[in-house]
Amino acid sequence: MILAVLLIVGGGWWFFVVQASAAVTAPATLIVYNQTVTVNGSGGTAGQALNANDDVKTQTGHAAIQFPDGSYVRMSPNTEVQITRVQLQKAGNLDAVEVAQKAGRTLVNVQHLASGSSFKIDGHSVSAEVRGTQFEVLVRQNNTNLFKVFAGSISVSGTTRQAVNAGQEVDVSAGGVLGPVRPIQRDPQDPYALTAQCANAVAAGTTQGTLQVSTGDPISTGQTAEFGYDSSGGALTFALCYPGSFMTLSVFSPDGVEHASRNGTSGVANHIEGKAGHWRAVVHAVTVAPAEAFVVAFAGNAPCSAANVDDGTIVRQTLSNSQISKALADSGAGGVTIAVQGTSPTSAHVVYHSDIGGIEISWIIDFYAATPNLGAVITQVTVRGINVTTQVIKNLSSFGGKSISSIPSGFTVDRVYSCAVGGGDNMMVVEGHR
Repeated sequence: MILAVLLIVGGGWWFFVVQASAAVTAPATLIVYNQTVTVNGSGGTAGQALNANDDVKTQTGHAAIQFPDGSYVRMSPNTEVQITRVQLQKAGNLDAVEVAQKAGRTLVNVQHLASGSSFKIDGHSVSAEVRGTQFEVLVRQNNTNLFKVFAGSISVSGTTRQAVNAGQEVDVSAGGVLGPVRPIQRDPQDPYALTAQCANAVAAGTTQGTLQVSTGDPISTGQTAEFGYDSSGGALTFALCYPGSFMTLSVFSPDGVEHASRNGTSGVANHIEGKAGHWRAVVHAVTVAPAEAFVVAFAGNAPCSAANVDDGTIVRQTLSNSQISKALADSGAGGVTIAVQGTSPTSAHVVYHSDIGGIEISWIIDFYAATPNLGAVITQVTVRGINVTTQVIKNLSSFGGKSISSIPSGFTVDRVYSCAVGGGDNMMVVEGHR
């Protein structure tokens, strides 16, 4: 309800002036899974704003570059990536993105792009263009490249151009010469080839926006690895995926009870009805030699309903169109409409319109998880039907801002998504923990 009031106050200028002058803004956000991660040679922090020409490098850590529409570039250790171009469409979708991968391994997930939009990854002497897909890029120390496609297709360009479809990979020489397209080869050191399998393993009966996929560095016999998931309650589905040796998974509920999955076939999946809180997943390498990578996926079945949770540890905040309408009516604001438009597993699209004093104003903001904060990007502003987005963002720059604000929320934001309640009463959901 506080968010609804902030959207109303001053015709929405709270976002354009107060946030612009108080918050760091950028077209992308740094997600840090663990350190060490640097941005332009200095220590990177979770939720840090990223602009064109920023260089992100992982040493021992894992990180991701998160875009407002839910697209991302996930980075393994010893990987270096530079953002060279980012443009957004008025609807909040990516319009033009170009990323240069200088070294290492990345998983690139691109939401479906609108007609005329582009997303391009540059390797060494080669590039890949996509429209909506999930694929991997490996730039080796000898400057050779490997592209693997897990969903959709990409167009790889070096000295020649070649389409690579789901389930296929292509090697590219340091000079940009493409090898033959072939089925994806087994690589026990590669966790990204398992991500789609694990995401699919937890998809049935769960809410799409609650998905969390964690990739693990290679472990061998006798070693363990642990990941956490903060659930707002309800049934929890989890899965362990690995290349084909023998690993097991133990999941500990918030009350410390162990739920062990001893089936040795990848992926190991289970469903638990549990309360809100912090869940732990412990992966055991039973017979693994040499070391192999793995993936753990979580998802919950939280219903699309206005049910807030805040027990001091777990937070779930909801904002539906009916709640917004009530807040507007209670405030006495006439001539104003605000609505969550459409649904998305990775963001919430909020549309504002007012006709106060005969001046018609409308704007669109996308909210997303700029962990640990709540991200907000202005994608369109019109006054009396005239698009003034460029002018507004230019004025924001004079306050030290651009089109995105990273908004502290009093808790760590893990997920933001939007869902349909029914009858057009769409809802924005923010989930996190303290």
